[in-house]
Amino acid sequence: MSTPPSPNPAQDNGPQPYDRLLDVLVRVAGAVVAIWGGFLLGTYATFMTPYRIGTALVPVSLLLAVGGNLALIWFGYVTTRNKFLALLPGLVWVVLSFVAANRTTEGDLVLFQSNWVGTVYLFAGSVTIAVAAYRLIVPKSPPIMPRR
Repeated sequence: MSTPPSPNPAQDNGPQPYDRLLDVLVRVAGAVVAIWGGFLLGTYATFMTPYRIGTALVPVSLLLAVGGNLALIWFGYVTTRNKFLALLPGLVWVVLSFVAANRTTEGDLVLFQSNWVGTVYLFAGSVTIAVAAYRLIVPKSPPIMPRR
């Protein structure tokens, strides 16, 4: 005897060929958007390090470095589902920030380390990326002492 045809054949056949292609396209687009976000974050936050209101330095770039890097790494991980691709926006941020900390041949300097915001910006952003990388790459270990 033969089985009667199913009213919804898409459920019986498993994943469609376009589902795999769509999944790959979403992952690639997510990686591209995350990397582009890392570039924009690195550029904008670097230029915001000397931001002042009156004579007081305002550490807006610190919030951008910490919050922006965490958001981009989270976005990269959610869209790509790959731990190493999720860290690419952080790598782009680090490269841009340290390039901006060097003088050009004309003597221009974007990221001033002579003020406290520039120095803390580099430190806080780098530590944020390092902690996020640690949390992504190192698996969660069991507790040292078993609970009783």
